This record gives sequence, C-alpha cells and structure tokens, in this order.
Amino acid sequence: MTITVIPTRSEHTITFKVDKALLPYGKSIPFSEPGVSKFHPIAEALMAIEGVNSAWIMADEIMVTKETEIRWATVKPKVMETIRRVQATPVKGG
Repeated sequence: MTITVIPTRSEHTITFKVDKALLPYGKSIPFSEPGVSKFHPIAEALMAIEGVNSAWIMADEIMVTKETEIRWATVKPKVMETIRRVQATPVKGG
C-alpha cells in the first residue's frame, strides 16, 4: 500500500492519502469521541495510538490530528504502520 503524507495548515494535523478507497467518494466520517471510532476499523486503530487526538476519514484520505505536546516523529510512523496493518486485514464477514 502506498501512503502519501500531505502537510496541512496546522502543524498538528497531517493528511495520509492512500491508494485505496476507504469510503465512497463524497462521504466522510470524523472521529474524536471514544466509542464512535468503532464504526470504522482504521479509526478504531488510530484512536488507540497514544498521541492521536482525532481522525477524519474521507474517500482515500485520513486526516490525523495529534496532541499538541506530542511530536510527529513519535506519532507518524505508528499511524502509517497502523493504516498498512488494518488495510491488510481481511474484513470480517467479507
């Protein structure tokens, strides 16, 4: 899986563009509340990473915001590994 890292205007937010559709085009789901992330396997895995504050999944992109006191050097490799791992896992029942 190819993941392209795209900076945003905020130093605490990065967009991770993947080469596979995560949601239908035009749909998006923001995740920042505990319990809501269970509706998408990538969001659930990302929200479990220490330092991740929120995730927003859109078509083939995941916008991740980290906590202000955490450095991207700590969080970004974990986010990328998590995206790859979850995308490689077969969907239950599918």
